[in-house]
Amino acid sequence: MTNARFDIDRFNMVNEYGEELDRNGYAPSILNKKADLCQVCQRRMGVLQRHEVFHGSNRKKSKRFGLWINVCHSCHYRIHNGDGKIDKYLKEDAQKAAMEHYGWNEYVWRYYFGKNYL
Repeated sequence: MTNARFDIDRFNMVNEYGEELDRNGYAPSILNKKADLCQVCQRRMGVLQRHEVFHGSNRKKSKRFGLWINVCHSCHYRIHNGDGKIDKYLKEDAQKAAMEHYGWNEYVWRYYFGKNYL
């Protein structure tokens, strides 16, 4: 019997499509067009925050499939506190991007996220 050794430095977490995840479980965003700008207002407004487009029971899937964006504090607050138009747009955009990026059809999308946003 060999004595196997686990080398944490050589262990890479990946999602089911081979996208490498960071130590917090985030795949690279497939939505960020310019990583140094707020993806809502398109301005540089201090430190940007990550916003997972799908939250609740789908938050981990947002992280795993790269369905997150960088936003400024002001826009992040607007998304979470009443501007439903922004949230709706982000969900539609994320679904389109994921279906294109991963080659999914609507049925596969619904399997993962349970609802069609288009």
